[in-house]
Amino acid sequence: MRFVREGEIKATRPGPDRFTDGVWEAEALKEVEPDGLRAQRFSYEPQARSGWHTHDGEQALYVLSGRGVVTRWGETEGTLIGPGDWVHVQPGEKHWHGAADDDTLVHIAVTASGKTHWHGPVTDEEYRAGLG
Repeated sequence: MRFVREGEIKATRPGPDRFTDGVWEAEALKEVEPDGLRAQRFSYEPQARSGWHTHDGEQALYVLSGRGVVTRWGETEGTLIGPGDWVHVQPGEKHWHGAADDDTLVHIAVTASGKTHWHGPVTDEEYRAGLG
């Protein structure tokens, strides 16, 4: 068993190959087994977002504060999310998530297993369409 205290968690800016500017990533749970369970807290400034990506395993997002959007590949409009909402992402489901255009977003991402695969940035046009 391992305990992680808030004071041990350090936020960094993820690379532009994964997220736009205005995103902070704080790794809360590092994998113990290769490609095992891991958890991060992400904080987004307004309009900040991830790129398109998939996961080998399941992922759960839990919104702590703010408002955002999650959009699946092939959807013309995303789903708005807010405090207390959960999102269950299936393995291999191509998607992106980010903050609303006028609000911040903070969420926890728990990924069950496997790797995350990045498939390029979300364009401004895709972002605006995702907001509906």
